[in-house]
Amino acid sequence: MTKDTLFLWLFRIFSLNRRRDYVLKPLAVTAAFLALFSIVTVAILRQPLASLPGLTVTAGLVQLPFTALAFAMLTYMNRMQTHLAELAMTDVLTGLPNRRAFVAQAGRAQAGGQAGFILIIDADHFKRINDTYGHAVGDRCLQAIAKRLNDVRRAEDLIGRIGGEEFGAYLPYCTMQEIDQLGKRLCNAILINLPDLAAPLRLTMSVGAAETRPNELIEAALSRADEALYLAKAGGRARLIVWTRSAALDVA
Repeated sequence: MTKDTLFLWLFRIFSLNRRRDYVLKPLAVTAAFLALFSIVTVAILRQPLASLPGLTVTAGLVQLPFTALAFAMLTYMNRMQTHLAELAMTDVLTGLPNRRAFVAQAGRAQAGGQAGFILIIDADHFKRINDTYGHAVGDRCLQAIAKRLNDVRRAEDLIGRIGGEEFGAYLPYCTMQEIDQLGKRLCNAILINLPDLAAPLRLTMSVGAAETRPNELIEAALSRADEALYLAKAGGRARLIVWTRSAALDVA
């Protein structure tokens, strides 16, 4: 039995799955420790005074495995809690931060004065892909978009999956020239090979971008980026529209 298997077995024993477990299991654990403590205490009190140092050491050695087990279980539960917290902030399919995590990260960067651009990236005709080829192919398309985003991002950029087929990116300290270059790379078609098709499936993306403004909530910039995305869709898709403070610019 491995260490993790032992911990999982103990965790199942002590987990609180039913309402009565909240009363019975804590009482059982408390009673077991009190019984052990009582046995050791009585054994010490029954011995002559001269042998007390040795019995004290014995009592410590008896309790040591239980103390170590309790510490190990607390460590294991803390590790599980950390893992669950990470899962709650991660999109399982793509491995990217989910909307909650992305908005929180971008909001902290914006609050720290890192002005730049916020992007919303949307897969073109995604419903048609799902309806025609099935959700498994749709999932492959989403994973391909996540890979494209990871390939074109800078080290300081933040990316995440913020909706069904929508992704977000926050680019601090980004210039219009960099946005133009990024747009061309993002809007190039992604070719996905499928066993039942002679030619690869061609997947394109539309992108809406908006400048962030000092002392504003990141949701406001996301709203402007969403408006730019709508213009990109209406303008023929597979393009980037940037919503600046003066106008919406078609840059890719």
